[in-house]
Amino acid sequence: MQNSLFDENLTQPTETVDEINQELLEKGKALFPNEFFIFGTGKIDSNVVIVGESPGAPDADSEKPFMGPVGDLLVKILAAIGLKRDDVYLTNVVKFISAGDELTNEILNFFTPFLHREILAIKPKVIISLGNTPTKALLNTKKAISQIRGEFYNYNGIKLMPTFNPAYLLRDPAKKREVWEDMKKVRAFLDEK
Repeated sequence: MQNSLFDENLTQPTETVDEINQELLEKGKALFPNEFFIFGTGKIDSNVVIVGESPGAPDADSEKPFMGPVGDLLVKILAAIGLKRDDVYLTNVVKFISAGDELTNEILNFFTPFLHREILAIKPKVIISLGNTPTKALLNTKKAISQIRGEFYNYNGIKLMPTFNPAYLLRDPAKKREVWEDMKKVRAFLDEK
């Protein structure tokens, strides 16, 4: 029964990002009262949505996702394909600060439906999922990012490109070339539209 209710939400994106975030905050504060929530930012009508796992510690001061060294690297990645941070919508699956290790299925199951609704409210042409957690949440797959990155997938009629998270690239810079190849495909797709 839950799947049919969820599917109905996917076909009727009449709500706004603000409405979704307000509902998420009300329900999220009840479940996770000690957490500090950081929501997506950027153009709410952008052609590009970028989805990460969860905010990091550098995001707390600005209350924006993708700040600090990870954000700096993401800005460089975007610039390489002619995009600015202000051109895209940036969000995470989980909306509170996490190191990733403590993300349980309960936490992911709570946040994932809100992420789906958030993306459908924006109606982008392409989604870039950064790393395992957002890719698994959006594509409902168990495959690792290293197995599926670099190819477009269909997400409710929207192109989705999985690639490595900039946080991972900071630990393993050798993977930057693969991200560059993925981003060139995103640029080529946007140029066709």
